[in-house]
Amino acid sequence: MSAGPDPDWVAARREAAARALRRAVSATGLSRHRAGFGWTVVPARGSILASTRVASWDPEPDYFHHWTRDAAIALAAIPEAMAAEPKAAAFWRQAVADHVRFSLAISDPDRRGPPVNPLKDSATEAFRPYLRPDAELAALTGAAWLAEPRCAADGGPDLERWGRPQYDGPALRAAALMRLGAAMPEARGPEADRLIARDLDFTLAMAGAPCLGPWEEEPARRSGFTLIAQWDALELGARRLGRADLAGAAETVADLIAEAADPVSGGWRESLEVAPDTLDAATVLALVQAGRSDGPFALTAPRTRATMAALETLFAGLYPLNHGRAAPALGRWAEDVFCGGNPWFPVTLGFAEAHYRIAAATGDAAEFGRAEALMAVVEDLAPEGDDLPEQADRRTGAPTSCLGLTWSAAAFLMAAAARDQALAAR
Repeated sequence: MSAGPDPDWVAARREAAARALRRAVSATGLSRHRAGFGWTVVPARGSILASTRVASWDPEPDYFHHWTRDAAIALAAIPEAMAAEPKAAAFWRQAVADHVRFSLAISDPDRRGPPVNPLKDSATEAFRPYLRPDAELAALTGAAWLAEPRCAADGGPDLERWGRPQYDGPALRAAALMRLGAAMPEARGPEADRLIARDLDFTLAMAGAPCLGPWEEEPARRSGFTLIAQWDALELGARRLGRADLAGAAETVADLIAEAADPVSGGWRESLEVAPDTLDAATVLALVQAGRSDGPFALTAPRTRATMAALETLFAGLYPLNHGRAAPALGRWAEDVFCGGNPWFPVTLGFAEAHYRIAAATGDAAEFGRAEALMAVVEDLAPEGDDLPEQADRRTGAPTSCLGLTWSAAAFLMAAAARDQALAAR
């Protein structure tokens, strides 16, 4: 394997990632019938599918839903998708406007969930245990909609059992829209302002409260990913909107994050509740999303770099496919077992983006080399075609779990853009 990726491959894969991302947005031409539930879903305009693939946990997971967190990560990558596909600029501008309206609709505080799960009569006996309880659906109103990690692609409530509550999505969406607003008028205006205010008010109310983290694993806790996402949105909102309440909350959350300082690695622990030396790649992904250039949560900050170094060392030894590689394919955490507990494309790409951005900021040739080696890992493991999978088998490197993940496409676009920045800085 070469020390860095083939530039022609990067260019081709960038265009492929933009196409893959575009197919997941406002995918009104697709339809998903879940026979076991007797449930047919057609995506609404403005929705963003976590995956366009039709699968039923057989073994590929069913990600044909709109996750608020995944959608916000995709939203942040839209400028890079537009740069990769200039002819699709009109599509993306309309998509942002539609996404704002869709997000307002699914988080409408005056909306009420159904008193009874509407799939009760149509679900087969084998699928009834997976139906969401009536009491949970009936309780959906007000701010409870914003604690929902996902909804049906048509904008209806999630009718399946799933891990909740989660508080990262509204924070990530608010931050993404505020940053998009500098370049796209569709991310500004009365509707966008109303959505941002709603998301920020929810983030303010829930800041620092335990919930399920980005990997949706029990128990509820104060994960670094969620805290960093909340801090970023609150601090950004305070500066842009001049709200003192957001500024004070951002400082409080920053103090909480400081409690997750890890005395063993010198980095950040996964959450406030875990033991020392318990690290999670999601913490780094949150720092990448925030993209700060100074302060304790900057990509160049010592704890960010220590967290990255410790996780890279961990996964280099954990996965057999990493033996002999210049840089490792990276997973989520040491004891991850989901779909076999493998390296994740969004994680490896997120770390590549971080190294590229550190290289651009510092001029450190070793950081650029590390980023190039990580991108070469992705080149080696990525299958042909537009789609990038969620995971690669830890032994063989074969694509596994979801074979076309929207988050992977967004992560590639962001890593490629960071590579351009690092190359320009050199």
